[in-house]
Amino acid sequence: MTASQQDTSYSLAEAMTYSVLAEAVSWPSPGLVSAVSTGSHGDMDIYTFLRSALRIQPYYQAAARLGIEESGDRTGREDLFRMLQKLGRRAEAGMLRATGGVNTHKGTIFLGLILCAAAGITSQGPSGGAEPQDICRLAGGIAGSPLRKQLTDILKETQITSTGGRAYREWRIRGIRGEVIDGFPSILQQGLPSFRSALDQGADMRTAVIHCLFSLMSVVQDTTLLNRDFDRARISYTQACALEALDRGSLFTSEGRAYIRKLEQDFQLRSLSPGGSADLLAMTVALHLWDEHQGGEVCGEPLRYVCHSS
Repeated sequence: MTASQQDTSYSLAEAMTYSVLAEAVSWPSPGLVSAVSTGSHGDMDIYTFLRSALRIQPYYQAAARLGIEESGDRTGREDLFRMLQKLGRRAEAGMLRATGGVNTHKGTIFLGLILCAAAGITSQGPSGGAEPQDICRLAGGIAGSPLRKQLTDILKETQITSTGGRAYREWRIRGIRGEVIDGFPSILQQGLPSFRSALDQGADMRTAVIHCLFSLMSVVQDTTLLNRDFDRARISYTQACALEALDRGSLFTSEGRAYIRKLEQDFQLRSLSPGGSADLLAMTVALHLWDEHQGGEVCGEPLRYVCHSS
């Protein structure tokens, strides 16, 4: 691998880590850990997330390198997914060591490795571009077939232990697998447009991140909401609350901000934590940064990559 390709893999991983951290620290994020709240969680806080995010950055870089190597036709897509699975198991082990056994980033590891690999592939194309649509399409191509097989296998199992598996078995809710298989429609159709619209209106990073979170919550079939109480109504309730927050103006109006403050208390009482939407939020920010800086240094000039010009 050339020095330039090494730099590219590092830059992609740096942007992904920055995005994971941006999601973690931003507030108000009902039910989620932030810089000012532990949300609906009693076993983790923002420092748990910071330790975890920094521990897994090298695995994002390794995934980007795998994608760069894939662009040279050294392997096949099924082989690439298997390598990403192995990498993911190592990343999860590192996360658990960093957090003392607390699952902070399993979802972002799964999604982040796939997207970093896809971004690595696109970075080696003729234009060297990082178009979100292309990266999401490639990510679906890398993981789509194995994930569809997982869903088929779930229907054959006699005992299902995972919440996502139960949701698919009982209600055909595909959760995060469906997002990947379909090429991340919630990000492309909802997350990115809302995030960039907020930035174009002059919003700061925190405001844009939280506005994007509520936009995603309004549409995502988030099976992490079922972890504490396996009741499908928890998903529809969260979506309805997010839509109401957006209808009231999100963080851009006093009415919207007051409603979101009430949601923080309500979600804690109901033990609701939209972790799947939070994972997709981090991926949305990463895709935006990749597209904006096209391989530049994210942390060197942060304001340059936050601002979006339509």
